[in-house]
Amino acid sequence: MKTSVDPPAGTADALQDERDILVRRLEEADERIASLNRIGIALSAERDVERLLERILSESRRFTRSEAGSLYLVEDGPSGRCLRFRLAQNEAIRFAFTERTVHVDESSLAGFVALRKEPLVLDDAYRIPEKSPYRHNAAFDTETGWRTRAVLVVPMCDHAGELVGVLQLMNRRDPAGTGFEAYPADLVSIVLSLATQAAVCLQASRLTEGMRKLFEDFAQAAIFAVEQRDPTTAGHSIRVAGLTETLARLVDRADDGPYFDVRFSVEELREIRTAALLHDFGKIAIPERVLVKAKKLDEETTHRLRDRFDLALQSEDLAACRDLLERLVAAHLAPVAEDLRLLDVSRSDRAREMQEQFEEILRANEPTVLPRESGGKLRALLTRTWKDRRGVVSPLLDEDEFVLLSIPRGSLSEPERGAIESHVMQTYRFLSSIPWTQDLRRVPEIAYAHHEKLDGTGYPRGLRSGEIPVPSRIMTICDIYDALTASDRPYKKAVPREASLGILEDEARQGLLDPWMVRTFIDEGVWASGGVR
Repeated sequence: MKTSVDPPAGTADALQDERDILVRRLEEADERIASLNRIGIALSAERDVERLLERILSESRRFTRSEAGSLYLVEDGPSGRCLRFRLAQNEAIRFAFTERTVHVDESSLAGFVALRKEPLVLDDAYRIPEKSPYRHNAAFDTETGWRTRAVLVVPMCDHAGELVGVLQLMNRRDPAGTGFEAYPADLVSIVLSLATQAAVCLQASRLTEGMRKLFEDFAQAAIFAVEQRDPTTAGHSIRVAGLTETLARLVDRADDGPYFDVRFSVEELREIRTAALLHDFGKIAIPERVLVKAKKLDEETTHRLRDRFDLALQSEDLAACRDLLERLVAAHLAPVAEDLRLLDVSRSDRAREMQEQFEEILRANEPTVLPRESGGKLRALLTRTWKDRRGVVSPLLDEDEFVLLSIPRGSLSEPERGAIESHVMQTYRFLSSIPWTQDLRRVPEIAYAHHEKLDGTGYPRGLRSGEIPVPSRIMTICDIYDALTASDRPYKKAVPREASLGILEDEARQGLLDPWMVRTFIDEGVWASGGVR
């Protein structure tokens, strides 16, 4: 018969203590894993580089219970590779932070770790073995009265092993929070893993920021290219971008009205601004003669007409002289002074008549609303002919010139207006061919709809209210306002501010523009944010 034998009391207590230690270690391991997962998610979600740096340091300190910490980033300086002291945190004291650089050598803790790419653990920063090449810089402690104790310094290397920076943690608190303790050996590998993850996130953020900067630089270059072809619209895209971003922020902050539930993130605001900057890029595909056309007839055609009128007058003068000579010869008479006077009177009458006709052409050539009677006067010129020196008879004003001069409003014919309006489609085609980053993927769509109207009368697709993206509605208002008030357009005078705002209100009443946005644009003074001309 078996009998159970209880272990001695001391052995049972020892087993219980060991069990408790194992449980605590397991709980601590679980907590560390959970913390690492939480930190990893947080770091991966952060896109702003500056906020990411803050988060890397604060989360590392929290994870290791460190009272203070510093972050260094690798950069190429004038004398070679160095570490830039970018960030410092200390929950015990307030201090003034100043960026500076540290050499990548063995003289400093951070430089030593950067050079070796290995972690460094010190139980006490003031008890470093004499044979060690590095030394603790006590200047901060001396200046502030704070004391550096235990230190953990780890390299921040990305997935390829490239050094990105150095993370330095100081003064690990004990679990009770009443004292300090050394950084345990099992924590070093975990912090090293955390630093690697942070380095990868930082590199990814830098890459994203670099791509964003690339796209911004591209947008600026694209604007410059368009403005080089059409200098008269210089500044338009930048002004529209400023107005659009300002109005978009007001839409984002609205807590009532039709857009109370519309919110734009920082990335979406950047996307809207980029679309506004590039909304007219398609004009680069428009023929320059149409793009910069200030009057109905271009300058070359006007000069050609002037020469034609002069030649026609000269031709008629020659014909009158020949007619006089033929009559005198037939009558066997010699010319007298009265004959010459009559020739001069006749020529003066013809010159005055032709000058009046040419001035009528010049009046019709202006891009203003054409008076109704002008059409008849111009048509009369179609039937008036002239004979060149080869005897070819042609109309003084040809049909194509008549059609252009008969444009009732503005300076563009229907085909030319169609070419100008095609810039929206050209913009969309070009922007759609660019591999935008995820946060800028809607740039083509937003720019594509900036000439659409809520009632479906806009172009190029005739979209109606529900089909037009909110950012495009915002841009439409800002684009119209800037085009109206611009003083640098050769084909029109600038419309005064009050009149321009009145036009926006009229179009809102007609159902072309969004009434709430127009009212906000006016009442909040958005028109002033893009620069008042």
